[in-house]
Amino acid sequence: MKKLLLSLCVLLALIACKDEKKEATQANIKPIVKIGASLPLSGDMAETGKNLQSAMSLALKDEQARQNLKYEYQLVFEDDQYDVKKALSNWNLFKSVKNVDAIFTLWGTMGRIASDFAEKNKIIHMSCGLSSDVAKGFYNFNNATKPITHAEKIATFYQSKGVKNLALFYYNCAEFDDFLPLFRQKLQEKGINIISETAVNSTDTDLTIPMAKVKELNPDMLHVQLIPPQAGIFAKTLKKLDWNIEIGNLNDLLLSADYFDGAYIFQDDTGTPEFGKHFEETTGQRVIGCSANFYDNVRMIIDAYEHISNGKTLPTREEVVSYILNNKNFKSSFRQSNIDNEGHIDTPSIVKQLENGKLKEIEE
Repeated sequence: MKKLLLSLCVLLALIACKDEKKEATQANIKPIVKIGASLPLSGDMAETGKNLQSAMSLALKDEQARQNLKYEYQLVFEDDQYDVKKALSNWNLFKSVKNVDAIFTLWGTMGRIASDFAEKNKIIHMSCGLSSDVAKGFYNFNNATKPITHAEKIATFYQSKGVKNLALFYYNCAEFDDFLPLFRQKLQEKGINIISETAVNSTDTDLTIPMAKVKELNPDMLHVQLIPPQAGIFAKTLKKLDWNIEIGNLNDLLLSADYFDGAYIFQDDTGTPEFGKHFEETTGQRVIGCSANFYDNVRMIIDAYEHISNGKTLPTREEVVSYILNNKNFKSSFRQSNIDNEGHIDTPSIVKQLENGKLKEIEE
C-alpha cells in the first residue's frame, strides 16, 4: 500500500516536476534510455540467458517497428554465469559506467539481492523469479507467477492424481524460500503427506545414498526442484537405482529435458500461442519460462517512457515506476496478467508434460 500511495503522489506531481527532468544534450538527438541485463550468457545456464537476451532484443525491435519512438533505447548485456559476485560487479558497472535507467535480473536468488541494490541506487529493477521479495520496495517489479499461485496449482494436480505420499528433492538456495512453506501448507490442505525432504547443494556430485534411502520409503511421486548439473546427476542416479516413478517439477527440469521424459512441468504461463509463434519464427528458439516475461518487461519500460513525456526530456525514474504500477491497460503477451499494488505481475500456473523433449499442455 505504501508503494501504491507513493506512486500516486508521484503521478499527481508530474506537471510540477517537469523542470526537474534531464534535458537532451542536443535538440536534434533523441534522449537515450538504457536497459542493462545481467544474465547467464555462458556456463550451465547459457541457453536460458541467451533465450532471454533474444526476448529483450525482439521486444525492442517490435516496438521500433510498431511506432515512431520518442526516445532511443539501448540494451546493455553482461554475462554473470548466474554467479552472485559477477552479477554484483555487473550491476555496479551498469550504475557507475553504463549509466542505465533499469536493470533486469533472472530468478529469485538474483532478484532478491538486486532489489536491495536497485532500491538503494534508485534504479528501476525488473525480474522474473519465484520470490515475492523481489518486488519489495518502490523501484522493483517481479513479472512471474506468484509462489502461492504455483503452490495451489501443483497441490491440486497431485491430489487429482491420487498422490498420498510425496518426496521432495530441491536445490538448496534462496530461490525456494518463499515457495516451500506455501507448498507444504497447500499439500497438507489437500491431504498429501511429505514423507521426505532432501536439500541438494551445488557441490553435490553423488546422490546415490540419499536417493536410495528415499526409494525405500516408497513415495507415490517425487517433486524435484533441481538445475544443472545436479539435475543430470539426479536423472542418472534414477536409472542406476532402476527407479521408475512419476516426477513433478516447477520450471527447472526444462534445463535438462532430455533426462526427464514423461515428467510433469509446472510453469509460469509462457504467453499466448501468437507470442510463441512470433518468438520461435523470429528468433529460431523455443519459448521457455520467462521468455514472454522479459519480452513484456522491455515493452513496459518503453510504454512508460513513451507515454509520460514529449521526447525532449527524460521523465524521472519515479515517474516511470508510477506509470507502470498504475497502468492497468497494458496489453501483455499472456492470456491473463495482473499487477498488484507492490509491483508483482502475476500470471497463471500451467501444467505440461515432457514428451520426447517437447512440452505438451495438459487439459484439466
